[in-house]
Amino acid sequence: MATKIIVVNKALIKLGAEPLMSETDNNKASRTLEVIYDSLLDTLLRSYRWAFAIKRVELAALTDAPTFGYSLQYQLPSDFLRMDEVRDSTMLPVWHWFWQRNISPPWQIEGRKLLTDIEAPLHLRYGSRVNDPSQWDSTFVEAFACMLAAEMCEAINQSSTKKQSAQQDFEAAIKAARAASAIERPPIMQQDTSWYTSRL
Repeated sequence: MATKIIVVNKALIKLGAEPLMSETDNNKASRTLEVIYDSLLDTLLRSYRWAFAIKRVELAALTDAPTFGYSLQYQLPSDFLRMDEVRDSTMLPVWHWFWQRNISPPWQIEGRKLLTDIEAPLHLRYGSRVNDPSQWDSTFVEAFACMLAAEMCEAINQSSTKKQSAQQDFEAAIKAARAASAIERPPIMQQDTSWYTSRL
């Protein structure tokens, strides 16, 4: 089972650096990781539909409406990182509004709110922020450790050759992680529409 200290030490070992004794170590590696860890994790989680990070929620509309353009707005979950799908109260994907009525997109994300004309309850599937490494797939652990190693290589090793090697390791690891995640859920099919097919 992975922990944060295990993940960061995997990254440091890849660079030939001394592993940390704890997250509170006061050294260059620890200070570098403190700056980059959270933002890199969000970036990697947002970049792909990781099976372990997908969540589903039912949202109630906020009492205040958008100033213009849409009639309703919904507060996005606090751990929201990436949209996967929106369904209306009948559980139909809301893109059917766009396809059938040839109107403007059925929803927009602005700030931390989703604006739409779709009545509540709104059903949302999304990619979430998962900070606990024990919840990650093992291939994601490896990919993130490689990403950390590539990102902090200059600070730790001052070696462009080492950084290039770390980047190649990350590219191989992320490919394996995405393949493993793809096996665990079917793809979201793109429905053929005139708007879609005209761009093929």
